[in-house]
Amino acid sequence: MQNRLMSTMDSNENMAEVSSVLRCGSSQAIEPSNTDSSKTNKRKRSEIWNHYCEERSREDLARMVILQEMPFTTVEHPAFQMFIRNLRPEFHIVSRTTLSSDCFKTYEKEKRRLEDLFKTNCGRISLTSDMWTSNQTLGYMCLTAHYITNDWKLKKHIINFKLVPSPHTGLVISDAIANCILSWNIEKRLGSITLDNLSANTVVATELQKQFRKDLLLDGKFFHVRCCAHILNLIVKDGLKVVEGAIHRIREAVKYIKSSQGRLELFMGIVKQFKMNGKKRICIDVPTRWNSTYLMLNDAIEFKDVFMRLVARDPNFDNAPTEEDWSQGIIICNFLKVFHLITEVFSQTKNPTANLYFYEIWRINMLLIEESRSSNAVVMMMALKMQEKFDKYWKECSHILAVGVVLDPRHKMNLIIYCFHTIHGNGDRASFEINKVREVLQTFYDNYAILYGTNVSLVQVDERVSTSQGGRDENRFMHGYKEFIHGVQVTQPSKSELETYLEEKDGT
Repeated sequence: MQNRLMSTMDSNENMAEVSSVLRCGSSQAIEPSNTDSSKTNKRKRSEIWNHYCEERSREDLARMVILQEMPFTTVEHPAFQMFIRNLRPEFHIVSRTTLSSDCFKTYEKEKRRLEDLFKTNCGRISLTSDMWTSNQTLGYMCLTAHYITNDWKLKKHIINFKLVPSPHTGLVISDAIANCILSWNIEKRLGSITLDNLSANTVVATELQKQFRKDLLLDGKFFHVRCCAHILNLIVKDGLKVVEGAIHRIREAVKYIKSSQGRLELFMGIVKQFKMNGKKRICIDVPTRWNSTYLMLNDAIEFKDVFMRLVARDPNFDNAPTEEDWSQGIIICNFLKVFHLITEVFSQTKNPTANLYFYEIWRINMLLIEESRSSNAVVMMMALKMQEKFDKYWKECSHILAVGVVLDPRHKMNLIIYCFHTIHGNGDRASFEINKVREVLQTFYDNYAILYGTNVSLVQVDERVSTSQGGRDENRFMHGYKEFIHGVQVTQPSKSELETYLEEKDGT
């Protein structure tokens, strides 16, 4: 309403007059000047003032409380009540109980709107789920729906956040997710579910697959998708065990500085002596999250000289990192930088990333193979440790992730062929993996052809394409691929629509 009022104001004086009317709660017309313009403005202002809806105002209040995460008791605060009385005296300020009811009505209204959208959405809905434990040790489950609209816009909505009773076994969690799916009537539109790589979640996916098998693509063969970011977390954490001593001492040094205001001031004083950036702060990591450990090491290494000087200035700083610890920290950071960048790619939410996963995971594989031959013993041991766990997950997910690359018209099968040949050479193993991808792709194509036929309407789509953020390392790995592309011969298209697509010249 404020924006509409301001658009009708033709001077600061009129603004002041209208503000006075609003404060007094009067709908009297403002004294007009002797011009037609003033009469028109008067009529517009009167119409705006009289266009008041108690129901809409209560709905707006409920939305404000929801969006700002305000407590229901806000409406009982004297300052809020005074503000409303001065702004709109005739508005009936509701109680916190009524406000709670209004918020629930808003939720139900939005749920119906989203249900209607799901019904008209021609695509499949993919789910992601995660569990949290509150400070009261209660377990909560968050279920998010991801889908593409008819105009090819990527969307996501949290469709459930609920308390899950203990014990949090796979059966209990699967029941909670199944009930949510049924309450939203989306069981016939399920595409996949992505879960953290935990044994309980394997049970969750298996139980959901059994329950909704007839509505899933290919009987749910590819229904369960393991979270790539979580798998990457497990792989890197295995590698960090090799250098946990150096990491522990650097972490303790950071804690030592952060745990005392006096020590922090002494530290910042040395920072000024070195004429370094005094605004930058060192963060303490969360040991269970390797990326936070990487960021902590990266920041601490920048202040390495300050820590070394602090040893001489603070006699109590007797467990400081050694020169060897700092050297290992630098090596670790250089090694993990690529993993950090790839995690950021996996964590994108604004753009589709299905076409990026295979390439990024292949890049990790190539890096591990390369570093497992490193002359540095620490890097070599880390790479070997990580490669062992990587191989386990790569075999499980490589083929389905490859389908996303094939559907990228810039690459089609070319990138798949190149990647498998760089891993396995030109022998039978590479041919087997490539043919397996073709088989999976053909199976999906045949299934969709049965379900939807070939009558697909064309719509204008957003031309933005997700790309990797790998920097120099990516360019190094992609140089060989570009050379490979130049040597690819385009064959004559065959009768199959899928094969025609695959054999057309790609969009690179």
